[in-house]
Amino acid sequence: MKICLIGQNLTNLILADVFVQKKLNVDIYLNKKIQKIKTNRTIALSSENFNYLKYSTNLNVIPWKSKEIKIFTQDSQSKEIINFKKKNKEVFNLINYSKLFEFFLKKVRKSKFAKLVNINNSRPTIFKKIINYDLVINSENNNLISKRFFTNKIKKNYNSTAHTFLINHQRKNNDTALQVFTKFGPLAFLPLSNTKTSIVFSYKGEKISDEKILDIFKKYNSFYSLTHTSKIEKFNLGFEMLRNYTHNNILAFGDLIHRIHPLAGQGFNMTIRDIQIISKIVDKKISLGLPIDISVAEDFQDTTRHLNYLYGKAIDGIYEFFRFDNNINNSISTPLFKILNKNSVFKNYSNILSDKGFNL
Repeated sequence: MKICLIGQNLTNLILADVFVQKKLNVDIYLNKKIQKIKTNRTIALSSENFNYLKYSTNLNVIPWKSKEIKIFTQDSQSKEIINFKKKNKEVFNLINYSKLFEFFLKKVRKSKFAKLVNINNSRPTIFKKIINYDLVINSENNNLISKRFFTNKIKKNYNSTAHTFLINHQRKNNDTALQVFTKFGPLAFLPLSNTKTSIVFSYKGEKISDEKILDIFKKYNSFYSLTHTSKIEKFNLGFEMLRNYTHNNILAFGDLIHRIHPLAGQGFNMTIRDIQIISKIVDKKISLGLPIDISVAEDFQDTTRHLNYLYGKAIDGIYEFFRFDNNINNSISTPLFKILNKNSVFKNYSNILSDKGFNL
């Protein structure tokens, strides 16, 4: 049995590591020779997902642990409207994307069951290649396979751009993630050390200069004394849910099947939960002596598609609530969250859903 993973991304490297530990042969199709990735992007892993990677893949990248999340509106920066924390447990494990990528790339390169294959995924010859595999998993959005077979999506354009960058600041006890819902869009502070924090500013409106983004950021930054800011990276924001995950022997996966707003830090957490589910499906097939083929993809779709949609729409609902609330001067959120912040049942269930999703 042989599996093909299409795409040069972190999702495929983790999938490959999971599969080779089961002694399954995996080819990873790359458009070009794989290289080190340099990015300011920060991955916020829930404690459940981090522990999965730690114990199932022997992940030894040390994260920065966020013990609490505080949420503010643009007029409440002196006092959060609500906070979330767990007893004796971190809320998020924050890791640089590049460090995770390098860790799993090194593991995959060392495995005798994995092979990196350079191939042009945008040419029709790709179709002749993939018919030789028992299962093909495609986690790229823009290759020929995605454009031909996986375009039927539920879509929503937020007309927003995420601006990500790092700030260096004066030393402080930096173990709390912060989110400010401004009139321009959500502004997230993700701590990486006592002197470094990752910023994700989802700016709604026409594209503006980096200088203007920094000016707006400084207006809403009442938490850190800056010493330096890095180069700003940008990507467009939208909501996408693929209607059908399978075609012939191909399974769509990762960002190709779900793309959500980054305000809750749940995008990659959804993917890790998907990896856990497909791993369990494969384990069951192996224990029963069944082939690892398109039936894995069909079982995965039946198990996850409705849950992914519901979870994605829940995140979208949070975004729309705060967008509307900001337009009416936070007249809903202020009294509502004053009550919810004292409700232990609400906060406990919110923590569970953030940690485990709907895959309880």
